Formats: sequence, structure tokens, C-alpha cells
Amino acid sequence: MVLYGYTIGEDSNPNTSGNQLPVYRFLIPSAPTGSIAATLVGTVDITSTAATRIDLEGLATNPTTGRVSAVNEARVTGTTTAIDPAVIVVNNVDVPFAPATVSPTRTPSDLRRFGFESGADFDGNTLYNISGNPVTANGTVGSSLYRITTANSGTISLVAAAPTAAQTQGTQPTNPGKYADGLAIDNLNPGPTRAFASDFDNRDEIASDNTKNNLYKVDLLTGELSEPIVLRTPSGENLNVTTTSGIGLDSGLAFTNSGSQRLLALLENGAVYEITGYQDELAASGLGLGSATGTNGAGFATATLIGNVNLPNAVSGAIDYEGFTIVNE
Repeated sequence: MVLYGYTIGEDSNPNTSGNQLPVYRFLIPSAPTGSIAATLVGTVDITSTAATRIDLEGLATNPTTGRVSAVNEARVTGTTTAIDPAVIVVNNVDVPFAPATVSPTRTPSDLRRFGFESGADFDGNTLYNISGNPVTANGTVGSSLYRITTANSGTISLVAAAPTAAQTQGTQPTNPGKYADGLAIDNLNPGPTRAFASDFDNRDEIASDNTKNNLYKVDLLTGELSEPIVLRTPSGENLNVTTTSGIGLDSGLAFTNSGSQRLLALLENGAVYEITGYQDELAASGLGLGSATGTNGAGFATATLIGNVNLPNAVSGAIDYEGFTIVNE
């Protein structure tokens, strides 16, 4: 059995009829390497007009079936007023490629997802989607977590202890000030806080966010994110990823779910990072850790670049690859 990563490119020409989204597969290296070859698996073609823009940014592997599902972003970046109600889940975008589209029923019926960027992962047969907004220009900065059941067409609901009307209708996040767009759930060691969300965006979303690149523990029962867990380089410096435009990178996050467990992230330019030293944070009780206090790495994790995937037009930024999941094949 070999570990493969999957990602989906955004619609390269959203002004044309329909949405054509390329799916790529690549070998996950066991140790740091240089270039990683990618193979085109297929193209998801969604002609539905139910969503303003159908970018499948959330990718997740079902641990029961081993198949990959993808969730579209909530709404188009730059639109501060229009809240897109459509939730589209595309199944089986791995090998063998056989995509099928479902639209979960919103519960309650006026549910709208918050934010512009998305991440996803499975907890058993339940699919979770984190959706966030990174910039004040587009409204309140923050993230909200959503639960999608997979029986038949499924249902989608907001994960929150006592959501307000604004949170349910997508105008406010349940986690203000905490932006994340990658989600990884630990199915080898299940529990309500055995999950992480990631933020590899190099912008300071709010004044108090001076670390830029973070992880967050995620409580799947309440939808709550912890305080930031700072990502550092192997030499101990705060991680600083940049693009040619200097604004940072969106990310996908995934656990391996067999053998020796690994936590990896894919950035939209094709860079793959392996994250280590997170064990103290993930095993700790509660969600308070991440304040960068404590010993033995508590409050920190290390991100090591292990390779760069050769994805068409990724480095130039012409096409973004933001979703990421891992399959043991």
C-alpha cells in the first residue's frame, strides 16, 4: 500500500458555462525530496448554476470506504453581501474516478455557510467542513464548522453550542478572529478534540494575530477552535511562507490514517509540509493550549518542507490548488 495525495484545481475559466475542475494525484514522499510528479486523474464538470462559483476547496477521505469527497467554497471572495446558499458535495474524485454530485439539505432551512475559503475531512462516515474569512475587507474575520451527514443526499448543519441567527445565516463566524481553511481529523485515535485546522496565510488577519501561520485544535462537538498553535521551521523560527505577490498561501490539511501517522499540509503553490511536534497539543485536555506558553513544545509545532508538487500553473498563481487529502492505495 502506498500513500497518495489528491488535490483539485480551481475553475480556470469561471466566466465560461459550467465549471471544469482538474483532479491531480501524487505520491506522498517518505522523506524530504525536491520535485514531486503529479498525474491528472480526471476533471470534475459541474454545470449547476445553483452556486455563484463552484471551487471544490475542501477535500476529505472517508476512512470506511477509502473514497474521496470534495466540498465547494461557501461564496466568492470579494462579495461582502451575497451569501450563496448552495452546498455541493462531489464524491469519488479519487481512483477510479467516478464523480457524483449531491446537495445536502440545509438544517435549518435558512442555513448559510460563513466565509470564502473551505477545508474538509471525515470523522467516520460524517463529513466536516470548515469555512472561513481571512480579511476584514470581506467582513468579520473568523471561521465556522459544519457537519454533513452522508446518508442519501445528506444534511448540513452548523456545529455550535448555541448559534445565533447571524451565525446560522452566515453573516458572522462562530470563531471570530480565528481564520482557518484546512481541516484534518484523526481517525486512528478518535475523540472530540482529535482534529486540527490550519492557517498558512501570511497575512495578519487581526491585530492580535502576529504569528501568521498556525494550527488550531478543533472540538467536533462544539465547533470551537483553540488558541493559535504557532508553526515553526525546523530551526525554531516562526514559519514564514510567501508568494510572489507576498500575501501568503491557502492550505489543505490531512492526516495519514494507516501505519505510522503523519500530518501533512499542501499549499496552493504545490508546497508540501510535514507537521511534527503537535502530539502534546493534540493529546492535551481542553482547547486552551496554543498560547505559546508551557514546555516540551506546547503551543508550537514544526512544519518541514518535504517537497513541491508539479501542478500546472500553481507557482504562477494562475490556478489555485487549495484542497488536500491522503489515500492509502
